[in-house]
Amino acid sequence: MTSAADPATFESIAPQPTRTLDGSRLVARGFQAIVGVALILTAIGLWVAPGASWAQDLLLMKLLASAVGGMVGLACLQTFIRPAPPKVEIDTIRHEVRLVRTRGKDRFILDRCKFSDLTLVESSDTHVQLWGKDNTLIAEVAASDRVTHRSLVTALRVAGKL
Repeated sequence: MTSAADPATFESIAPQPTRTLDGSRLVARGFQAIVGVALILTAIGLWVAPGASWAQDLLLMKLLASAVGGMVGLACLQTFIRPAPPKVEIDTIRHEVRLVRTRGKDRFILDRCKFSDLTLVESSDTHVQLWGKDNTLIAEVAASDRVTHRSLVTALRVAGKL
């Protein structure tokens, strides 16, 4: 029998909020997209602008400026892409909620919260909202299976949250 250590633990990765309700991430990503497009257009404009100088001493400087501007602009556009939402794992045996992000074979735990540490739990029909520390929304769960929903609700009742 062998045992392997999991290198991605909660202690090694700083917890991040999964969603902000004020839209600040959307504004930041939009600003990054605008900056990225502006940098790419500036890099192209150095070469196609009317009256651009083709003097030998300026060509190397224009090439360097357009290459750096183009690469930084592409990097800004890459960060504009919305990251995939983390997967919510609810463990009714261990009485905890985990937010997990996977990249290939790697598995990173972004946040972990025990049922007893939840500040608020809202339940209606098959829809359950779990609020963690600092009143941050950890997960919204819509269970389509009655047995799964009943198991979750029972575990939350045992923890004293419903």
